[in-house]
Amino acid sequence: MASACTAMPAVAQESPAQDASSQPEQGEIIVTGIRGSLERAAEVKREAPQVMDVITAEDVGKLPDANVAEALQRVTGVQITRVFGEGQAVSVRGLQQVRVEVDGRTLLGWSARLSPPENDQLGRSSGLDSVPSSLFGRLEVRKSPLASQAEGGLGGTVNLVTPKPLDFKETTVSLRAQGVYSENSEEFEPAITGFATTKFLDGRVGIMLAGEYQKRTSTTQAFERNNFLNRNYTAGGVTTVQQTPVLLQYENFVVDRSRLGLNGAVQFEVTPEFVVTADALYSELTTGRHQDFFAFRLPTGANPVTNAVVENGAVVAGDTNGTVTTAGQIRNEPTKSYLYGLNGRYESGGLTIEADGYYSKGTIDQTIQIITLQANAAVPGAFDFRDVTIPSLTLGGAFDPTDYDSYRPATNGVRSNRLLGLLEEWTGKLDLSWESDGGVTLAAGVRYTDLHARSNAYRSQVTPTREEIEPFLRPVDMGAFLPDIPGDFPRSFLSTAPTYDYVFTRAQAAEPNPDPNDRSTLLPNSQRDYDFTEKTLAGYLMVSGEGEAAGIPFRANAGVRIANTRLSVDTFLNVGSTSTLVTDENRYTNVLPSANIVFNVTDDFLIRVSGSQTLQRASIADLAPSTFFNATNLSVTGGNAELDPPISTQADISFEYYTGRSSLISGALFYKDVKDFIANFVTTGIDLDLDPQGRELVFSRPENLGSAKIKGFEIGIQQFFDFLPSPLDGFGIIANYTYSDSEDNNGFPLVAVSKNSYNLVGLYEKGPFSARVAYNYRDEAVFEFSEGRPSFIGPRSQLDAQMGFDINENFALQLQAQNLIPEDSATFEYSAAGPIALNSYALSERRYSIGLRAKF
Repeated sequence: MASACTAMPAVAQESPAQDASSQPEQGEIIVTGIRGSLERAAEVKREAPQVMDVITAEDVGKLPDANVAEALQRVTGVQITRVFGEGQAVSVRGLQQVRVEVDGRTLLGWSARLSPPENDQLGRSSGLDSVPSSLFGRLEVRKSPLASQAEGGLGGTVNLVTPKPLDFKETTVSLRAQGVYSENSEEFEPAITGFATTKFLDGRVGIMLAGEYQKRTSTTQAFERNNFLNRNYTAGGVTTVQQTPVLLQYENFVVDRSRLGLNGAVQFEVTPEFVVTADALYSELTTGRHQDFFAFRLPTGANPVTNAVVENGAVVAGDTNGTVTTAGQIRNEPTKSYLYGLNGRYESGGLTIEADGYYSKGTIDQTIQIITLQANAAVPGAFDFRDVTIPSLTLGGAFDPTDYDSYRPATNGVRSNRLLGLLEEWTGKLDLSWESDGGVTLAAGVRYTDLHARSNAYRSQVTPTREEIEPFLRPVDMGAFLPDIPGDFPRSFLSTAPTYDYVFTRAQAAEPNPDPNDRSTLLPNSQRDYDFTEKTLAGYLMVSGEGEAAGIPFRANAGVRIANTRLSVDTFLNVGSTSTLVTDENRYTNVLPSANIVFNVTDDFLIRVSGSQTLQRASIADLAPSTFFNATNLSVTGGNAELDPPISTQADISFEYYTGRSSLISGALFYKDVKDFIANFVTTGIDLDLDPQGRELVFSRPENLGSAKIKGFEIGIQQFFDFLPSPLDGFGIIANYTYSDSEDNNGFPLVAVSKNSYNLVGLYEKGPFSARVAYNYRDEAVFEFSEGRPSFIGPRSQLDAQMGFDINENFALQLQAQNLIPEDSATFEYSAAGPIALNSYALSERRYSIGLRAKF
């Protein structure tokens, strides 16, 4: 793994085909090993006109982690979000609003979430877990923009760079086979990677094909979906308000994921000045999961808890009478992403003309089958959040959680869901640049994007008889339920084992779709539906050049980007049994200036200064004012078509000192002033149209909550100890630290911003042997706001290790161990009262792999 600040030439908008910033020098990619990757990163850094970090492949198809997000977490200022034990999304310098590209293009798609359970529309780009890392030769994290680059990231842009065939000197073939063992699942499963490229017609035509298949079964043990909300307590005629838990839900997930990625490119050098590139990328992520849960819901009226113990303003222990539900659920969500592109680039003298067009598409077909049981009556229970890891729950009365006589089928307890989602984007752009004899480059370009998204939801449900679901009852045994989480809570109970044939057939028969020509035979759940269209026209002007100031050489660029956005979204307004189609529209124009300058104080010491404005359009799900009511969790989520795009005005100054070909010391100061920041606002209430039973619902919708400021600094070092005698000169270190201090206009920290984060990587590479031990840490961050109070996600860390041995010049052996200390990497969320007021806890497992790699 190599990371360093790098950047792109400022001559034109980034090219997916031939841009020098995106591709190594011809033949460079064949340089192998940890040291070689660090050398390439440092070499690119010296020519950087913008602030950027980069991770380069140690060899063809060999990034340091199988998951793109896991690799990016080693970069200074990058923090990641994990789902099912795998990295999925990143935040940069504390902001989770990050644009993700493949060769400067948008890759659309979905990714799975642990929570919320049925709302997976992540927005404008695929999750980083949906594509295998072996398809990419370099991962770029752009922290300051150029006017020539597509707008769309407050924190920055992640660009995944694929290798191109004309960049290789000779025919190259690489194969890798791995076996991956997941500790709790006790499964040993395959990961297979292949890469091949060649050139012919005197090197003027190149063909490249890469692919990877991975399969993994994992187990996640969790306490989920609680919140601490205000409840009234009356004693002696005096009423007080205390934050009180809503739900104690214990869950076990078994997740089966398979990932297929294919990437291909054909390049034709028509003339030495003109190169045409056609490429395509396909990725398929299929996630299936089975989960069992035991839930104890507290009452919502006055005095819900007796013998209450209050700490930090929250009720953390006491006695109550709650509603018990248990369920088994199966859920499948195959997702697919497609990206097809055509690029032409002409360079002659000082003139560069580049045209690029692409089509991107993402699909999902999610199905959920669930059978829910509910206790016959309210169950007495004593809970205590002060226990070891998750709260204890002791049940009283005559209720026996393992006996079917204690339960009845829940109302609408047999439910079948289907979600069909489509994302597609057509984009075309044209860039022109001209370099004068004096070394000044003028660049201009235009980019047009037509984005369409559609979501159609279906749900049929029925209250079954006791007898008909009896064949689907399944006892959960004490040893199998959350075995690695200590505590006293129900570990043996009666759950269900739904099958697609029974649940779908039974629910569909009870509530069939009256439209035989619809996309599903289940009943339309139109309150979740939307049809979204967005058209964007952007243009830019930019000038770049070099000179001297007080005898110090410098390179600089400055420009402005103007983007006009028009959007329209159709949704259904549901009142009772009546659905009315509603169209919401919005339109805005943004002017985004940017400037970057780098001073070469000495050959080895550089100072960079940048200033810019960036924007982040709201996610599609946030903009669609549809409503999703989760009857299991009594939660209501939806979007807001009137959201304005947050605008960040930002400044950076960085210092870079190169101490060797692969070694450097760097530091940076950054400041961001964000207007119209978006965050979810959570409230509670009753809506009889959504829930005729009149239960209290938790509502969550995105809002422009005001302004925010982020300031901080980064420091980093990467160093091989070449000055030590052999074999100690094979040791090296990569270490970085980021401090990010954020605050909104109400004095709260921003969502997902950890104030402190760092990486520490120990390296060794000497002869045929290499090793790496990597530790990553981030402290707490705000997760959401409930009743105006922040809820937090706690600090977490992860320890990984790798070892490699080159058997000969063609074969290599590699061993990996990930998440070596699962308790430290566990995700836990808590309310404003502190960690004792726990909302959720998710524990993932260790993973080990062994692989053999061949290259010819």
